Amino acid sequence: MVDHAALRKDSEALLGSPVQAAALFVIDIGRLAPTVGGITGAVVADSVTELITDNLLADGFAQGVGYVAGQHAVYANAAGAAGLTPVMILAVTEEYFSLLDWNGNVRSGTGPTMVFARFERTNAQVTASQSGPTHHITLTQNDVSIKVQCNLGLLAPGKKEMRDVLAALGVQ
Repeated sequence: MVDHAALRKDSEALLGSPVQAAALFVIDIGRLAPTVGGITGAVVADSVTELITDNLLADGFAQGVGYVAGQHAVYANAAGAAGLTPVMILAVTEEYFSLLDWNGNVRSGTGPTMVFARFERTNAQVTASQSGPTHHITLTQNDVSIKVQCNLGLLAPGKKEMRDVLAALGVQ
């Protein structure tokens, strides 16, 4: 479980400035790519399951694991190609919206250790859309644009912190 107080404190230490809000966001690579990655993972799981057993429960479990692994691979590849991590900290200070690295997933991990991008609050363009419980955010300044997303669904961890960041961004 992510300690959000420590996440905020560690973000403040790295940025050298008080953090008003901080939460974990996932790189937004669009709606098609995760589905394709999930399908690829599920197909791979089919092959593996045939080698193990014909048990229906095992088959369903392997397909689920394969789907998640495929999705994760798509996100990791997209983030790596952009020089980012799949999950990032979006920290808001008085002057900046900052994207920081996070080594882990939305439920556990470590960081931050570096700043990927800083957007001046007064000059950054923030656009947002929503599909169900998922909020898609695009931060743009000059020629730098980064898309992230967060999920405020029923079982999503860190919802309060994500809502605080969305409010600071002026999109909720």
